[in-house]
Amino acid sequence: MKRLTAVVLLFAVPVTAQGSVTSFGQSCGHAGGTQLSWTGDTAPGAVITVTAENLIDGALALCAIGFSGTTSAFGSLPIPLPTPPFGLGCALYTSAEFLLPMSPGAGGTASLAATLPPSLNNYHLFLQAIVGESSGELNASQALDVHVLTTAGGPGDVLGEVTLLATGTPVPNARVTLYTPTLTFFLETRTGTDGSYTLSNVPAGSYRLGVAEPGLEYRETAIAVLGGDVEVDLTLVPETHPGSWATIGTTEPETLDATDIAVLRPDGTVLYCHDTTDPILFDPATGASQVGPVSGSPQGCMNSTLLASGDAILVGGQDGAEPGSFTDAISWVKLFLVNDTWLQLPDMLAPTGRWYPGLARLADGDLLVMGGGTAPSAERTDTCEVFDVQTQTWNSTGTMGSSVEFPPAALLYDGRVLRTWGTEPELYDPSAGEWSPTGAFNFPSRGFPGHSDHSLIVLTDSRAAAIGINTDAEPAGTMVELYDPGAGTWSPAGSPTLRRYQSEVVYLPDGQILVQGGDETANLSPEPDVLGIVRRCDLLRAETGMWRRVADTPKFREYHAATLLIPDGRVITTGGTMIKFSAANPLSADIDAYSPPYLFRGVRPLIANLSDDTPSRGATLSFDVFPETQLTSAVLMGMQSTTHWVDGGIPRRLELSVTQTSSTAQVTLPTNPNLLPLGWYMLFGMVDDIPSEALILRVDS
Repeated sequence: MKRLTAVVLLFAVPVTAQGSVTSFGQSCGHAGGTQLSWTGDTAPGAVITVTAENLIDGALALCAIGFSGTTSAFGSLPIPLPTPPFGLGCALYTSAEFLLPMSPGAGGTASLAATLPPSLNNYHLFLQAIVGESSGELNASQALDVHVLTTAGGPGDVLGEVTLLATGTPVPNARVTLYTPTLTFFLETRTGTDGSYTLSNVPAGSYRLGVAEPGLEYRETAIAVLGGDVEVDLTLVPETHPGSWATIGTTEPETLDATDIAVLRPDGTVLYCHDTTDPILFDPATGASQVGPVSGSPQGCMNSTLLASGDAILVGGQDGAEPGSFTDAISWVKLFLVNDTWLQLPDMLAPTGRWYPGLARLADGDLLVMGGGTAPSAERTDTCEVFDVQTQTWNSTGTMGSSVEFPPAALLYDGRVLRTWGTEPELYDPSAGEWSPTGAFNFPSRGFPGHSDHSLIVLTDSRAAAIGINTDAEPAGTMVELYDPGAGTWSPAGSPTLRRYQSEVVYLPDGQILVQGGDETANLSPEPDVLGIVRRCDLLRAETGMWRRVADTPKFREYHAATLLIPDGRVITTGGTMIKFSAANPLSADIDAYSPPYLFRGVRPLIANLSDDTPSRGATLSFDVFPETQLTSAVLMGMQSTTHWVDGGIPRRLELSVTQTSSTAQVTLPTNPNLLPLGWYMLFGMVDDIPSEALILRVDS
């Protein structure tokens, strides 16, 4: 079957004919991106209009048309181009032998009218728009795959085999989907032990056939059922998709640099705040941001988390009058309420304050606050106190074996809190109010008494992972060490090809860990860097220790960045662009979003109508699934509250078994309070490694 490639623009795709219009890739540029709609049939000879929408005033759109979906006109490079020609800072998903102007219209639109050739039956057009803005910036839309087809004949079976390209061996249990772009038709099956599959009694029409298997590249192709069986064999290769980055908004008029936080809120918006004075409320779904009320008292180098009430609590820090002195530690505590107002709470007990305090949430929702620098000498303290959320009072508790600041800390599955930075890692027992040492790191020089070199993740299997290594202090150190709470020991767990420290580290719903940026320091690598800071990103599969490099961040960002997983499955980051306070690296207010590879693996499940969004532990929850795909699990992710390289949120990724009848699924929450601390979670429905968008719930008791 011939394949013709073109470039225009797409988003909504009303289809009225026998063929189909499918979007792939994503737009880039301004918030919301350029969008494309297709009007008219997808049959030979049809009169059609392609309309570009959401253009910035003065922008011009070109419809690029090519003749190959696999190579580019620019030097026969493979498609998509990771660094497209002519200054386009986006992915180019198709070749561009021809560029046709789109006629400007009203309201930020441009269009191109055409007649599909009558001979163009069972043929694919590939479209993507290239947009030139008045500023001189070049952007692009996502791409369209238009299948031009006259439907004829009756139903048939779609069948074939799925094998590995390198060896020809079968791929068992791979997910095979057959669907129309609007999902008005959807069928799903799994390959057998011999790699074979059959989708029976498929009505005549045009479809997308996709196959996905974790760890292997997603494969999708267009097919037509014209009467009789259609045999399609598919070969898979190891996954190489890098994911993609896009700028989706801004924190203007604020630019986050040294003392900033990011808190994911119950409505899915994000509270960004610099020194607690001027909050920015950002909606990742729309790219819109707004300025919140001023708190009236700068509070830098604080720590934060989201309370069960939905209020964000900000603890300690220093008076912002002299932010660089680190000698003005304070004991202030504030709430940013769900109604977007500020409330001052009673101060902590520490009379000399706590800047850079550590923070960990306990199973009952209370907060353990530890260490920090003190006034007036910036000397660190080993003291700790607990915030009783119900009474809003502070109580002293046991002291640590080290005087620390901003230590990575997290609640383990056995109810103890692991703190990993200091003279040695320690465990806190909430029932006894006492600290005790763990086994030592294999590579113990972790930056103490300076800043910690690593982040801390509590893995689904109950182990903890310290991720990051300062190679100045530990030239032979691995980037990951794993802690086994049962044995009380640490073990090295490997590194990517570039070791670094103070990366932004985010646990993803598919179980992989995104390690974003970081400082390579003494590594003599060819990696581009600014004062040691790199844009490099890797994905880590903690259960296997396997690393894979993915798309670099658009900007160099140091550890002052604030990075979060959000409900649609993306990771967003902002701040930290003034690298090591060098004036040569100006601040940026951009918010960048990373779309992990799992967002490019075919049809995602949609879950809705959660039976209870404030359940108790042990409750059984039901929800609807669309299309009627079979979930393989559900995942609860604790909502994050991040500052620097630490997370004050709920350190949990819990896999839940799913029972499903038709389009209704059920999950039962754990009863163990240490496993499921009180507070806010995102619930993802999973098909293998493909997550739905999340529903937000609060575990109440």
